[in-house]
Amino acid sequence: MNAGAESKKVIGGNAPFLLFFALFALLAWDVAAPIISPVLWAALISFISAPIYRFINGRLLRKRFPGVASCLTLAAFMLICIAPVVYALSGLGLEAARMGAEISRPFAVVQRHAAAGELVLPSWLPAWVADYIRSFLDNSEAVKAALSFVAEKSAKLLSSLSASVIEGGSSLILNILIAAMISFFFIRDGNGIVTSIKSMAPLSDDEREYFFRRTYGILNSIVYGMIITAALQALIGGVGWWFVGLSSPALFGMLMFFFGMFPVGTAAVWVPGSIYLAATGDLKSAAILFAWGFAIVGTIDNLLRPFLISASGGGCEISTLLVTMGLFGGVMVWGFLGIFLGPLVLVLFATACDLYRRRGIGRGSAPK
Repeated sequence: MNAGAESKKVIGGNAPFLLFFALFALLAWDVAAPIISPVLWAALISFISAPIYRFINGRLLRKRFPGVASCLTLAAFMLICIAPVVYALSGLGLEAARMGAEISRPFAVVQRHAAAGELVLPSWLPAWVADYIRSFLDNSEAVKAALSFVAEKSAKLLSSLSASVIEGGSSLILNILIAAMISFFFIRDGNGIVTSIKSMAPLSDDEREYFFRRTYGILNSIVYGMIITAALQALIGGVGWWFVGLSSPALFGMLMFFFGMFPVGTAAVWVPGSIYLAATGDLKSAAILFAWGFAIVGTIDNLLRPFLISASGGGCEISTLLVTMGLFGGVMVWGFLGIFLGPLVLVLFATACDLYRRRGIGRGSAPK
């Protein structure tokens, strides 16, 4: 029997099983799709908390009570990481709502006075800018009408955004609870789950080991090299923001955390803050904030990030281009979770392409 006939026989014999498998795979996806985001968060939590679990289960409980060790690990992780983040986000929501009210109030005042032919500008606007705007708008009825229209639309937009934030709070709490419950099983049975996934990967032993070692190194680099660095930058940058007397340090600290993971860096936040202070005439505070951001916050990015990436990545070389593309694309597709998934997906795709290329040129073994 030739190879073609044997191949057809194998495919024909497996066809019923493949249909059976596809049916239940489709049903399983329908069940899991609504909670795919909490599941991915649970996988990430179990990865981050794995060292804590190994210590509790191995050192303290001597591997006798894995369920108890998983509960203690999850409680420790939530106490150390989740509780401060939830507290910060709740305070951030209140601060954003207060800031939105402060912003929308001047819009309403501007709208009312513009319609009456008068103009009252916000008090935080530099005096020379306010004088220039008044002189420019003094004899321009069309601009006054446009300003009234913009103010009305901006106030409605801010109101709808505040409502969306409040509405999303309940779903966030539900997702956190689901992720916590799934994390218990992922933490306890993580090694077995990873072993099962490895066994199903259609790779040789060397390729399988290289691929999953690469996955582990990339996740370590993202978590420890990028997230910890951005968190420290946000904390220290927020302290500087508060020290110079600018409002909403928690809000702008979170913005520093977000921008700190992208090439633009935290300078996208503290540089405009310094410019605003200089424009209002507070040159001393502007200089302090600029020096703080450049010398302290910037130094953390330049020194600590490369050290953490090299120390946690296990020698994995990661393309900066793929990480940058993964960050932007991941955030657009998955939101905050995309900070982890985007770079991971692109780098692992590049790894799979490298394995395919090596097979094509006759070097089937994976790089060491």
